[in-house]
Amino acid sequence: MLQGEKMEKIEIYNDSMKEAVFAFTDACFRSVGKEFEPEGRHSDYNDIGKKFDRFWCLLSDEKVLGTVAVKCLDETTSELKALYLSPELRGKGYGYKLLDLAVLFATEKGYKRIVLDSMSKYAAALKLYEKYGFTHITRYNENPKADVFMEYIL
Repeated sequence: MLQGEKMEKIEIYNDSMKEAVFAFTDACFRSVGKEFEPEGRHSDYNDIGKKFDRFWCLLSDEKVLGTVAVKCLDETTSELKALYLSPELRGKGYGYKLLDLAVLFATEKGYKRIVLDSMSKYAAALKLYEKYGFTHITRYNENPKADVFMEYIL
């Protein structure tokens, strides 16, 4: 590592990270014209440890630069959640690293597939999912904002 270069690490979420996760998520949402609503649509963020099977944070000097989570839908299906990455880290393989963690975790937990919902305007994210091996499926939830649904068979 060069002098002055920051070291990124991925850690499992703990409650001491909550403020940083909220700030990061809010900034990510604002950058694409969305509103982070922890008291509404995004209330799962208020109890990350209980609402998600696992939630990871990509950190640099304790600053959150990326997140990804896995949530149980039923005994065979998990859902990919909260895959966000700071703009300066996009295109450097961090999205793949975060996806790898989620997929490995879901596999180890015995899930048969992992699904996700997204929006067609997020072309870069969709390209990442497709390149990773996710395929398009029919709607599996009632999220009114989502218009793209995908799965990855484990």
